[in-house]
Amino acid sequence: MEKKDRLFISIYNDYYGALLTEYQRQIVDEYYNLDMSLSELAEEHGISPQGVRDALKRAEKQLEGFEEKLGLVKKSQSVIELLQDAANDCGEKGQEKLKKAIDILKD
Repeated sequence: MEKKDRLFISIYNDYYGALLTEYQRQIVDEYYNLDMSLSELAEEHGISPQGVRDALKRAEKQLEGFEEKLGLVKKSQSVIELLQDAANDCGEKGQEKLKKAIDILKD
């Protein structure tokens, strides 16, 4: 999987992780955010590496489906870009307010 794809799965998990099962959310977090290997995850969860891989693939597919249907990540990124453009076009006070709004959206 490309680095870009890995980043998007991690971002999708931030947005939609609550829609996954606790087990799926944990596996995705440990694999993408903690950079644990399939064998490390298998040992920790008491299943085979293939079982971990299957669980990851199912979770990834669900996360991608949520983004495809809801588009929250894409919408959020578009709003951030628009706010950044607006910040460049306004005065100092307006820039400060817009930067705070951008920071809120990024968190």
